[in-house]
Amino acid sequence: MSADYLTPEQRAFIPRYREKWQHIGLSTERINQQHATDAVRAIYTALELTEPEIIIVDSPNAVLDYIWNLFKVNSYTILGDAIDSSYWSRIYSNLQSDLLVRLAVDLQTNLHPLFDNYLAQEYANLLQNQLEKQWRGVFEKHFGKGDRHFLKNIFSSCLKPETLIAGGSYFDFCIYSLNYDKFKNKLLILEELVKNCGWTFLFKNIAIISNHSTTISIDSNNHLHAEDTPAIAFADGYNLYAHHGKLQLEHTRKLDDIGWVNLLEKMNTVEIDSWEEYKLLRIVRERVNVQPMQFLKATNPNTGEVRVSRVSMRFASAIEAVRWVNQGRTKSES
Repeated sequence: MSADYLTPEQRAFIPRYREKWQHIGLSTERINQQHATDAVRAIYTALELTEPEIIIVDSPNAVLDYIWNLFKVNSYTILGDAIDSSYWSRIYSNLQSDLLVRLAVDLQTNLHPLFDNYLAQEYANLLQNQLEKQWRGVFEKHFGKGDRHFLKNIFSSCLKPETLIAGGSYFDFCIYSLNYDKFKNKLLILEELVKNCGWTFLFKNIAIISNHSTTISIDSNNHLHAEDTPAIAFADGYNLYAHHGKLQLEHTRKLDDIGWVNLLEKMNTVEIDSWEEYKLLRIVRERVNVQPMQFLKATNPNTGEVRVSRVSMRFASAIEAVRWVNQGRTKSES
């Protein structure tokens, strides 16, 4: 039995399920904290784990900042062990094995590609690639280059909604269009997480949920793309630039300088340190469970031109932040 044997009504439902899961999995709406908390608690319950403390931040980058800040005060152990993908993915793999064993192999072979979602996979891959490039040096400085597993473990604990879009839409179609209703409660656990959470990092004692991005821009071929603006943007100012599906690291920061200057003027900004024409500035966010932001502002003494770079909260001195920013530019130019 192949997909050609589906009824016209069943075939008509395929794009509906694809669109439904892409809509919820690539949402740009602010998450509801209670719904997000409930969704993550359901994951821990399904894995037979103790309910964790739940923290919500504005971006995946803010999650890494949060974890790094724990290191700085020797409090990393409060997270508990990372719950890696080999463990949390059993929710998905158990549903897959229970459901798909009931479908003819040739039907599975024909159906599965119809639910592939390359945009969702591209989103997840590019964002993780950028974050790894930005944070690898930070963790290697702490652990040494010979010990690179730590950052890998952090990302292994990350449950990304985008990576569940293709499988979720496939399962959803099979359950409701092919009448396998008995599995709908198992699917609901995954659907609630995809709908209500951004990237979610699972640890034994604490789960850290990132909010959805506020902007996702694509080109006519459904690739991440934007001209002179971020293709992916988060509420805390963390951005990803992409050109027709290709990651653009260190993308012309000057285009963002005016916006950042306006933001710094509007917010309650504290000067942490200064060095020559550089100022290390911090915006303290008053909302619960949201991390503060830190910037390096450089004013050209001859032209008055202002350049702004977002930097990690780990920097306590302007000169340290300057060296990090310049090191990043040197690497991007080499």
